[in-house]
Amino acid sequence: MKHETVVKKVIARLGVKPKEGYNGKWYAEHDGKIISWYAKEAWNEPGVLEASLFHVRSVGDETCLQTDYFAGSFRDNATQMINSVCPPPNKYPVGCLVRGKYNKRAIRCGYAGFIGLVTKTSSGGYTYVKWHGEGTIADAMSYPERDLELVSKAA
Repeated sequence: MKHETVVKKVIARLGVKPKEGYNGKWYAEHDGKIISWYAKEAWNEPGVLEASLFHVRSVGDETCLQTDYFAGSFRDNATQMINSVCPPPNKYPVGCLVRGKYNKRAIRCGYAGFIGLVTKTSSGGYTYVKWHGEGTIADAMSYPERDLELVSKAA
């Protein structure tokens, strides 16, 4: 991924301008976490910087050279790095009326075709639904947003 694209994504999502460190390392701090990546010249496009080695760690967390402790963790791409620091907004806000899609998981779990009200949202693409009708399943479970479809928006 191009370095310019990563910088634009970080500014748009986190509202923080990344700073350049040493040896082509770039970093930004948001909500007690530090994200970082390296920018180097692309081998097939001279003059264009390419981003790689996306890393996330806490502000006070430092690698210890005396032991085998390495602070933070690496992510596969810039979107995963940004999502780990600032999760994306939920697809269905509280108060929406949703229906369970007729896919393999929804049929197996028993909520395919049921209509329910979104009562609580959580991170990671899951939401809590209060199902309507007889013989419905437990309301304390969260359901994947990709298994639901919108019937009516919240007012």
